[in-house]
Amino acid sequence: MRYRNWALACSVFALMQSVAARADINSYRLGDGTGEDWEPAIVSDGTYVYALWPHFLATTYRDSSGATCMGFSTKGGGKNNTTGAYMYFQSSSNGGGTWSNVIIPRCPVNGTVVDAQMAIGANHRLYASYMDGNAQYTPIVVTYSDDHGVTWSTPVDVTNGGKGDKDILLVDSHNNVMVAFENGGKQHISVSTNGGQTFTTQQVTVAPSGVALATGGVLDTQGNAYFAWSGTNNTGKGPTTFYVIHSNNLFSTYNITTVDEGAGEPVVSGAGWDYWGGSIQIGIQAKALPANDRVIVVYNAGSGANGVPERIYSKYSDTLGASWNIPYNSASWPNGTQLSLAPQGVWHGFPSVSGNSTVVKVIWMDNRASSGGYTCASSSTTGKCGVWNVYMRSSADGATNWSTETRMAVPIPYRDYQTAAGFDHPYGDYTETVSDGLGNFYGIWAEGESYLGSGDVLYSKF
Repeated sequence: MRYRNWALACSVFALMQSVAARADINSYRLGDGTGEDWEPAIVSDGTYVYALWPHFLATTYRDSSGATCMGFSTKGGGKNNTTGAYMYFQSSSNGGGTWSNVIIPRCPVNGTVVDAQMAIGANHRLYASYMDGNAQYTPIVVTYSDDHGVTWSTPVDVTNGGKGDKDILLVDSHNNVMVAFENGGKQHISVSTNGGQTFTTQQVTVAPSGVALATGGVLDTQGNAYFAWSGTNNTGKGPTTFYVIHSNNLFSTYNITTVDEGAGEPVVSGAGWDYWGGSIQIGIQAKALPANDRVIVVYNAGSGANGVPERIYSKYSDTLGASWNIPYNSASWPNGTQLSLAPQGVWHGFPSVSGNSTVVKVIWMDNRASSGGYTCASSSTTGKCGVWNVYMRSSADGATNWSTETRMAVPIPYRDYQTAAGFDHPYGDYTETVSDGLGNFYGIWAEGESYLGSGDVLYSKF
């Protein structure tokens, strides 16, 4: 969770506009139309597609068990048996053609819920994890559904009372559940071998100092598990070091490699802790056995001195993450392959990657559509951070011959922070891309007027 001021984030936006937008790939809004939706997760299971995100407005919905959730508060993220958010969930059984009504899987137990994650386990079991509480470090819970998200199990705290931040969720083909998280400069991975009923937590030393947030995770086709981490100092002003941890035995043993490093991000008024800082995501391209799957990372990193707008980089490993095609160089970084074709000075962030056996696809956000320069002068003042869009590139091998860039846009803007040119500000620091195993990819993100809100969750199929 990168922190925001909940009290300022509860305005209701203007009516949707009717200005037509040029779209390379159409994107569409999820949710119930009330806004205040950010930091979404997406996962696919054949033709089923699922989306989950925190909703920061009061709601009359009951959860899937029929319970009435605790009251909503706009003060401090929720106090005195109140919440500042509810998890919203939607599903599609026809590859994103149509979507179910919004539901709340389970009511918040401890308070505000954030940092949504989802994964598919054995027998099509759908898992979700998220933070649940009103503090910097909170219980991190896991819940699951065996009926495509209609009903959900009682949430279980994976930290066993230890609390944490920034959960990343993996589930293997045997319903072994792995959750990575951070607490006070210490990194942890909790594992369940009974389908999420109970968890055992262990500390893993990823970064020698500072804070390292789990920012991505993936399982390869041979059962190897990987978590990607972004390490920075306690101020959240960089530099950022990017790590990958790998295990083939539920993290009983593991190895860690340093992928790259980036300079500190620009400091922008109104943004949360490390909001514009570096972040790394990780994906897999399946290979024919006995070869290893290709592990691909994408990340945004700054070059040169602190405060330079960040750009998008990529590296890959054919050795289970033990080594990378471009080795980390402590004297010269970042040294990955640049993916964005935007001019120098454009602000970049929020990348994501996914692959199948024939193609790898990457998405990110940047503000190249801005006029009169690319400066982001404020994250809290509407219209002061340029004009943003989501872009996509693909490659047959995740390493060479990257395609031209494709923009994702809404056919008709829903809100007054969206125009044919783009949107005002990234809303939350999560984007995700997944492959459904049938040749389709889905991307999900949130667009808003500023870091403080309001905003909406959008998705594309490509």
